[in-house]
Amino acid sequence: MRRLIRRTFWTVAGSLFGITLLLVWAMVSLRVPARLPPPTGPHAVGRMEFDWIDQSRLDPLSPGKQNREIDVFLWYPAERPGTRRATYLRDNWRRNLGLPFPWPTYIGIQTHSWEDASAIRTEGAPWPVVILSHGRGEVPVEYTSLAEQLASDGYIVASPANTYAGPTVVFPDGRIVKSEDDTSDLGKLLDACAGDIGTVLKQLAMLNEDSRSVFFQRIDLKRAGIVGHSWGGAASAEFCSADDRCTAGVDLDGGLYGGAAHKGIPKPFLFLLGEGTPPYWLRAKMLVQPGLKAKWDELKKDEAAGYLIACNSSPKCRVERLGGVRHLNFGDLGILFRRPLYWMHPMLGRVGGEEGVKITRQKLSEFLNRWVRQHS
Repeated sequence: MRRLIRRTFWTVAGSLFGITLLLVWAMVSLRVPARLPPPTGPHAVGRMEFDWIDQSRLDPLSPGKQNREIDVFLWYPAERPGTRRATYLRDNWRRNLGLPFPWPTYIGIQTHSWEDASAIRTEGAPWPVVILSHGRGEVPVEYTSLAEQLASDGYIVASPANTYAGPTVVFPDGRIVKSEDDTSDLGKLLDACAGDIGTVLKQLAMLNEDSRSVFFQRIDLKRAGIVGHSWGGAASAEFCSADDRCTAGVDLDGGLYGGAAHKGIPKPFLFLLGEGTPPYWLRAKMLVQPGLKAKWDELKKDEAAGYLIACNSSPKCRVERLGGVRHLNFGDLGILFRRPLYWMHPMLGRVGGEEGVKITRQKLSEFLNRWVRQHS
């Protein structure tokens, strides 16, 4: 009896000690800045931020009648580096996101782009364009690793913050815009985000035609790649299904809604998807509720059918699944979540954060170089 009590005591004590160590490790990891992988292209990378108002569009998501206003981050190939690195996320924006524990910190993250970089590189201009749309729960800078890589390879990358369609947006002048509610009208939300892509292309055209702009005659809008992750991927698919300004597009693990799901996408298009396996918590539930597996399989079957329908309009459209990659591995969040929190997150795969970004960069570059850079 004493032996049983002693064994139980040490088992409980050991478990509590292990949990304590894990919690301490998690707390420490939250305070250690993540390191973003450096871009591998030949060009230095500059970054700017713009506050753009589209006078031709009323904002469909705003509680009042006003023109659509979006904050846009822009990365570009620069002649040479600057002396002041671009801040990953402004403090006033970070403070107003209100992200819950255990969300990773944005403090101390070092970018590889420059706020005071020299003018846009002239040799090789005009440069092709990539519009990079974020997921509904993310902000544009959470795809910095992808944007910097593409800019270093010779693309102008513009990423709009979809006002009222995601987390808080803080404009450069300090104005704070929060989403009023979780919009249930997905059609209206999709139209707004796809419309933001069009607004960015229109504003880039204006920069390209403005002799006072550093981008004067440096932007090639006839070569425009439309890329998005998650909800941003759905918006990219929707835009490319209906707008001829899309040269080619990529949906990073996003669903299909609207016209793209029914009419198809008549452009070169890549659906780059995660492995599609259920998260661990759902797998555990499947052990006691066998019917859940059948529902999951049916959901995945319908999803795959939707992608094939979207690709029916173009022989240059394809679907590719990445083993070991899950939903948040396509952007910076796979890197920002440090161990042991990474292992606990159901939307992060076994490939690891750095490898997930590396794979995404490679697949994006291969596709865009073929269908956008070489487009004539």
